[in-house]
Amino acid sequence: MNSSTTLITAPSEYKYYILLGLYVGFWGILQSITVKLVPLDLSYLGLGMLAFSYGSFAHAFTFPCTDAVAEVWGPKRARLMVYLGAAVYIIATLLIYIATLLPAAEGWPHNDAYVTLFSAAPRIVAGSIVATLFAQLWDIYVFEWVKKKTGEKMLWLRNNISTWGSQFFDTIIFYSIGFYGVIPNSVLSKVIIGSYLLKLLVALFDTPVVYLVVYWIKGNRIEKSSSLSR
Repeated sequence: MNSSTTLITAPSEYKYYILLGLYVGFWGILQSITVKLVPLDLSYLGLGMLAFSYGSFAHAFTFPCTDAVAEVWGPKRARLMVYLGAAVYIIATLLIYIATLLPAAEGWPHNDAYVTLFSAAPRIVAGSIVATLFAQLWDIYVFEWVKKKTGEKMLWLRNNISTWGSQFFDTIIFYSIGFYGVIPNSVLSKVIIGSYLLKLLVALFDTPVVYLVVYWIKGNRIEKSSSLSR
């Protein structure tokens, strides 16, 4: 190792693995909650009764993980998180699909409901994978681009700009692939609007979370390796 490259302290490395485990673990349960649509009453804003996918909403909470990792270790490690998360998602989805093909145990009355729910989800799964991969990689790219413009300052700016754009793409792509032609277009547009507005709200609240996670990672000892920053 040359003299210009320093090591990240072991405790900080452990913190990366903790974030990686949380991130990947969340991907493992995502396909189980994505198919749940939840009502969202925005009548007081003149938008009426909307809806959002619980999985799509809950997935917004993974963005602080990639933003914090991109801030401390650079985009290379943040992208690694995304690729590993997508791999776990695909494996979990495959296992769930195989479960729908297996015969039900005698006396278990819920097999038809289980099969109906999860065997009807290939488009939703495909939409989720495509949307999330694109959105997360876009988020990391924009985050790094803004950081090059602002330097180490204004973490709040790059966090929000990257998240707002990535959540927009995530919402449009996911619902277009997963639900177009499945639910009426009038309902689909409300679901898209409702989900995106909710994600914007989450993005605002996740800014202090990103600051806290970055502070937790860095402490007073972390040193970034230049070989991991790009």
